[in-house]
Parts: sequence; structure tokens; C-alpha cells
Amino acid sequence: MKRRIVHEKVEKYLITNRTIAIHPFINQWGRVCAEIYEEDAVFLVEKKPFRIIKDSCPYYGSTYDGKKDAAQIILGRMCFPPIMIDTKLDIFFFPTKSPRKDSCIWLSQPHIDDIESIDRKKVRVLFLNGMDLPIESTSRALKAKLHRAAHYRNVLINRTNRSLEKDREKDLKNSDLILT
Repeated sequence: MKRRIVHEKVEKYLITNRTIAIHPFINQWGRVCAEIYEEDAVFLVEKKPFRIIKDSCPYYGSTYDGKKDAAQIILGRMCFPPIMIDTKLDIFFFPTKSPRKDSCIWLSQPHIDDIESIDRKKVRVLFLNGMDLPIESTSRALKAKLHRAAHYRNVLINRTNRSLEKDREKDLKNSDLILT
């Protein structure tokens, strides 16, 4: 099924659970800006991709540095950890290279269907909505980042689910229900 993608320039942008990728581009004045891919639209924002990630984190309750530190505590020290923007909305992103590099692309782990090799140093990221995005990276390197982000997402979702189960058990113990 072919989707109609609408390009729209916006002044401000906050990441949502519909955001699938944030791709840098150079505008007509030579400034690094962001092309934001959503499930059915593409937005152009005159901010660097890293700035959009950093600006979105506080909206969901913490700073980028806090979210980065949390990932490193859970997964161990690493370069370029995945970032949990919000667990309830299932927003998990990971950078394709150093976030501080203007050429870094941010990908939403829950929206990725597969990664295919194009050649030795180029891959195609296939998204669940049918879109694809070519990226300069080795398949092995990008798949490792994807798997690390998926593992991090799984750990946090399991912790949340276990917490909810414990709360339900407490509620049942404290209730005045009589089972007959």
C-alpha cells in the first residue's frame, strides 16, 4: 500500500509515538535542520536533530542527560546509548552515530521492521508503515544498535509490568472480597 506523504514546515516540534525517524539535512542557508518522518507525514524543522531529541525529553519528564544516564545504569557504560523518551507512549530512539555529529540520524526502535544491506557500508531501514530510509552504516553495526534499543525497551516494559502486577496483588490482598 502506497502512502501519501505530506511535507510540512513547522516552527516547533515535539517527538510523539508517531515519530519514526529524525534525519538531518542542510537548508538553503547552509544550516543543519531536521527532516522528521512520522507514520504519514514528513515535517521540516529548522533545528538540529539532536536539539529536537533534547527539547522533547523534558516534556516527558526528564532531561536528555538524565535519560542517557538511566540507559547507561541499566545497560552498562556505552557510547551512544538508546534514549527512552517515554515508556507509556512507547517512544524509544537510538542514534546511528555520535548524537553530537550533525550527520547523526535518530531512529524509533518500535517502528523498525527490518534492516537490509544495500552494500558494505549502506543499509536500508524498513519501517512498519512501509517507508524506508537509506543510511550509511554497516548492517552489523546498525542491527547491534537496534537490538540494544530493543533490549532496553524490553527491560523497562517488563519492570513496569511487574510493578503493575505487584500493585494488583496488593489490591487483591487488601480488598474485602470474599471468594466462595
